[in-house]
Amino acid sequence: MKVSLPSFNEIATESLATFRRFPVVMSVALIGTAAAIWLADLSYEKEKDYYSLYNVAFQCGLSISLLTALTIYGESRDGKRNTVLALNAIGLSIMAIYALTFPEVAIYDAPARYFYQYLLFFLASHLFVSISPFLNNASIQEFWGYNKVLLLNLLTSALYSVALFVGLSIALLSIDVLLEINIDANLYLQLWFFLVGVFNTWFFLSRVPKPGAFQPGMTDYPTGLKVFVQYVLIPLVTVYIFILYLYIAKIIIQWELPKGWVANLVLSFSIAGILSLLLLYPIQHQEKNKWMRVYSRSYFYGLIPLLILLFVSIWTRISEYGVTINRFFVATLAVWLAGIVIYFVTSKTKNIKVIPISLCIIALGISFGPIGAFSVSERSQLGRFEKMLGENQMLDDNGKVIIREEKNGLPFDTRKQLSSKVQYLVGNHGLSGLQEYFLIDLENDLSSKENEITGHSPGKSEQIVSLLGFEFVQDWQTEETDTLSTRYFEFNAAFNTVLDIESYVYAIQGLRFLLGVQERRISLEDDIYLLELDYDTYVFSLKNESNGKSISIGIKDFLEELSSKYSGTMSNREIPLSEMTVTSENENYSILLAFNYIYGNVGKDEGLSNVQLNLYFKIKE
Repeated sequence: MKVSLPSFNEIATESLATFRRFPVVMSVALIGTAAAIWLADLSYEKEKDYYSLYNVAFQCGLSISLLTALTIYGESRDGKRNTVLALNAIGLSIMAIYALTFPEVAIYDAPARYFYQYLLFFLASHLFVSISPFLNNASIQEFWGYNKVLLLNLLTSALYSVALFVGLSIALLSIDVLLEINIDANLYLQLWFFLVGVFNTWFFLSRVPKPGAFQPGMTDYPTGLKVFVQYVLIPLVTVYIFILYLYIAKIIIQWELPKGWVANLVLSFSIAGILSLLLLYPIQHQEKNKWMRVYSRSYFYGLIPLLILLFVSIWTRISEYGVTINRFFVATLAVWLAGIVIYFVTSKTKNIKVIPISLCIIALGISFGPIGAFSVSERSQLGRFEKMLGENQMLDDNGKVIIREEKNGLPFDTRKQLSSKVQYLVGNHGLSGLQEYFLIDLENDLSSKENEITGHSPGKSEQIVSLLGFEFVQDWQTEETDTLSTRYFEFNAAFNTVLDIESYVYAIQGLRFLLGVQERRISLEDDIYLLELDYDTYVFSLKNESNGKSISIGIKDFLEELSSKYSGTMSNREIPLSEMTVTSENENYSILLAFNYIYGNVGKDEGLSNVQLNLYFKIKE
C-alpha cells in the first residue's frame, strides 16, 4: 500500500485557502491567542492590572464560533465575498456591544452571572455553526452528514493538537535537560495556547465542508458509531431510565416528594437518549433496523412519566428555596425537553433540526433581559432575603437594615439561610441588588485590601452578614456545632504599622507552622536552633541544640485577648502589627514573636491550623 504524504507546498496552499475563506475568524483567533500568550508571561501580581487581556481572550474564543457560523451562512446564501464580509462585520459589531457589558475585572473575578452568560452565548454560537448552512436547505440527510463531519473534525483536530503539544513539550524539556539551555516554564503554557488557538482552529476550519459542495460520502454511516450507540449508549440509557421508573414507583408507594437531585438524572439521561437517537437517525429507516424506529417512538412516550417526575422535583425545590441560576437552567431544560417530546410524539415529519435550533434560541433567550435567568433568579432571592429580614424585624420603615445589637441573637436556621442568600447574591450577582438595603456604599466601603499572606481579599459576604449583626454561618455548619460554640478565628497583621526591634540581634522571617508541622530548624553561625510549637498547649519553644539552653512562650492568653478585643465576625481580621506580637525573656534569651497570620478554631475541636510569623531574639551572655 502506497502512502502519499502532502508536500510543503500543498500544506501551504491549503492553509492559505483556509485563511482566505475565513480571514476574519483567523484574525480573531490570532488576537485571542496573542492575548493568552501575553497573560501566560505575566506574574500573578501583574495579572490583575491586565484583566482586559482575559476578557479579550474569552471574547475572541466566543467570536471564533460566531464568525464561523456567519461565514458559512453567508456562503449558503449566495456565496459572494461581500455578503460574507458584511455578515462578519455584523458579528464583530455584536461582539463589540457584548464587550461593553463585561465587568472591569477579569471574568473569573466577576460575579458568576457573567461566566454563566458567556457559557450560554458559547453554546448558542456553536449550535449556530451546526445549523447555519441549513437555514435555507431542507435536506435532513445532508444536515446529519454535515454535523457528522464537524464532530469528526473536532475530534481529529483535538487529537492532533494534543499530540503536537506532548511531542513539542518533550523536545523543549530535552533541550532544557540535555543541552542545559534554560527553558522558561511559561513557554509550555504559551505553546498550548498557540496550538489550541491557532493550529487547532486553522486545522478544523480547513476541513469544514462548503455549503452546496456536500459529497455523497459525507452521509456514510461509520460502523464504529453504530456499534457504540447500539450496544453501549442505548442500553445504558435504558437501564438508567428503568431505575428512574423504579424510583417513581417508590415515590408513589411511600407518598413522598422526589429528591432534588433526581431532576439532574432525568435531564441527563433523557438528553443522552435523544442524542443516541440522533446518532442513529440515518439508518433507523433501513429495513434491517426496524427496532430502531420502534425504540425511537416508544422512547419519547416513555419519557412522559419522567417529565412529570422532573417538574414535580423542580417545583419542590423552587417553592422551598426560590429560583437560582442553576434551578432556572434546569427548569428551562425541562420545558425544552417537554416541547421536544410533544413534537416527536405528535409530528409526522420529525425534523431533527428542531433540536439544535430550539436549543440555540432558548440559550439566547434566557441569557439576558428581565425574564432571563439572571434577572429572575436575582429578583427571587432578593425577595426571599427581604422577606426574612422583615419577619425578623430587621428593616426600618424605609426598608433599610437595622443593625441588631445582640450578636447571634437570631435562630441558627435563620442565620444560616440569611448567610446562604447573601453568599449566593454576592457570588452570582454582585453587590448592586443588596445595596438598596444598606445605607453604606457596599462597593466602596467594604474592605477590599488584599491580604499579603493569604493572597485574597476579605470576604464580602462575611462582611455584609456582619452588618446584619451576626457571624457568618457556613453551609456545612450545624446547630450542634453552633451550640458548642465552635468558632474559627483568622487574624492578619496590618503591615502599615512600625515594629520596634532595635533591642534584638537576630531576625528570622517567614517561619510557617502548617498542617501539624511542629518544628523549624534555624542555622545561626555554628549553632542550630529549634523553634517548636506545641499545638495542644499553644506554647512556642526556642532551643539551642548544642548547649540545651531554651526559652518558652505561650500564646493562648494572647489569642483570647485578640478574640475578645476583635469580637464579632472573626474572619480576615487585620490587626495592627504592634498587637500581633508576644515577648518573653529569661536568663538565656530575650525573644519576640511577630505574627503575620494566625488561623484556628476554639470550642469543641480547639486548635491551631496555620501560623506564620517572624522571630526576633537576643542571646544573653
